[in-house]
Amino acid sequence: MLAAIFAVTVRYRRPILAIALVLAVMLAVGRRLSSWLDLILGNATFLVSVLACLLAALAWRRPQPAALLVKPEVPAFATEPSASQISMAVGLMFLASLLLGTGHLAGEGLFMVLPFLLLVAVGLHFAGGWRGIAVELRPDGVYQRDITGSLTVPWEALTPGRPSRPAVKAATLALTYEQPNLVRRRGFLPLGRRLRIDNVHPWFIADTIRYYVDHPQYRAAIGEPAEYQRLWQALTSAPAGPVPGHAS
Repeated sequence: MLAAIFAVTVRYRRPILAIALVLAVMLAVGRRLSSWLDLILGNATFLVSVLACLLAALAWRRPQPAALLVKPEVPAFATEPSASQISMAVGLMFLASLLLGTGHLAGEGLFMVLPFLLLVAVGLHFAGGWRGIAVELRPDGVYQRDITGSLTVPWEALTPGRPSRPAVKAATLALTYEQPNLVRRRGFLPLGRRLRIDNVHPWFIADTIRYYVDHPQYRAAIGEPAEYQRLWQALTSAPAGPVPGHAS
């Protein structure tokens, strides 16, 4: 059931985020109308916030899928957006609604900074969930989009036989460059030239990138369903053995 919830969260992330934002604002405004509305709506806001944050924690702790989305229209094989980030954005929005809807924020020092920091966190998670931070493998190279920028790494820039498998719980993947001058960065990237891979099995994405680095003859077919099936068979029949996880 949780897998179905996370799948729906990812698929309809933008409507979910938009509706959550509207509801959070309405709840904050509604609580100022009367004391009994403040009590009822405040409790409802708190429960929704806790539930969303709980779903975010469960999504973050679940085994990441050894699978990529097939996107013929790009064309690309891509990691799916993070269900954890989307749920956390919803949770933080309702938490901000709970705090800002009180109408009693008088204070100084840390108590004035906390609402600002909370709104910054809401903005970052909302933007990340809306844009859908992902790694895309394209016929011409590896593409990473983030909230504030993007990273484009042509296949020719990568060192053959790399990247190696990172730790099984790794959230980032370091790439090894043979021709770093070919790498293109736009905007500000907090991780620099590391890929954010917290929404895919680390070994699977590392093996996939390494496969296309070492087998340039298959790059032109990236994005096609038939190529994805061939890739999966090639990876699971490799001497290193099958990659833990599942494909869908």
